[in-house]
Amino acid sequence: MKQFITAWPTHNGKPVMINDMIKRLVLLSVTLLQTSCFLDTDQIFDQTDFLSTLSEDDIQFRSIPIENNPSLSQYAVTAKESNSYLIEEKVSLLLVCESGLVASDIKLDANSSLKAFYNENLVLLVKGAQEDRFIQKFLTLQPPLTYKQTGVFIYPLSICLLITVFVIAERCYSLRPGLTFPRKVEKALRSGEFPNKNWGRRSAAERISLIATQEKPSQEALLSYSRLEVAAMEKGLFLLEIVVAGAPLIGLLGTATGLVQVFSSMPTSGLAGGAEVFSEGIALALLTTIIGLAIAIPALIGHAYLIRIVEKRSASIDWLTARLIDATATNKNPTTLN
Repeated sequence: MKQFITAWPTHNGKPVMINDMIKRLVLLSVTLLQTSCFLDTDQIFDQTDFLSTLSEDDIQFRSIPIENNPSLSQYAVTAKESNSYLIEEKVSLLLVCESGLVASDIKLDANSSLKAFYNENLVLLVKGAQEDRFIQKFLTLQPPLTYKQTGVFIYPLSICLLITVFVIAERCYSLRPGLTFPRKVEKALRSGEFPNKNWGRRSAAERISLIATQEKPSQEALLSYSRLEVAAMEKGLFLLEIVVAGAPLIGLLGTATGLVQVFSSMPTSGLAGGAEVFSEGIALALLTTIIGLAIAIPALIGHAYLIRIVEKRSASIDWLTARLIDATATNKNPTTLN
């Protein structure tokens, strides 16, 4: 007795089981993550991030030709983008580098009248700088939260997300009526006709009907086979249960890790000195929790929906099995069910 779970998908003419596809999916996700296909680029800020902050605080600025300031133009060639501005009557040069590492390599001459301020991949060179408002705005400019700040926790969370999407999509396809309990079987039972012996094996109901008509098994054997078909409908649902429970726990682990990272930096550097570590720790704590819950909630909804579909299909299979047992046990006419 050969059981076909579903007609999709196939490989070399043989049905591919969901467990094999899950293994391939996990392997693919790990490979993509290790090759940094999902990672952000090194650049964090662009010049509009800083300029929009100035506009929001009504800080006056205007663009000026960089050629008018030879002392600034010599630094422009080292950056990806460079623009000269007059901000609160202070001549400034804003450099946008490809990464923070490139920005940190920009050094001023010892006798330069400029002062340099650094924030990630941005460098602000200012003539006659003091405690100006725009400098404080530049230094306190924060990068947007991205999944890159979740650190190593992005890997298990990404796997949870891929498993959720795959299982829900695959089960929604495999549990459709054409592959479980076709309308033609329902109509045949409602009209009192015994299922046609020429039916194929595409759906669970058709396979049960053919087993009952061709092999004439005992009641226990037929019930066991119908339970196997129902169990096949539940394939992969346990993975959603794992994601529902595991994704928030991964997020909670990230939260704890981020808080430990924050508090462990305070005794040595203080809150002011460890501002970068503090922001990274808080970002890690918040993002892992948010992403974990954002994955678990759709997985929970999808699991509840699929369980309801399985229960509905199972009730239909039980109805079919009972009618088949009743027909074979009483030795009725194999063409009708009175």
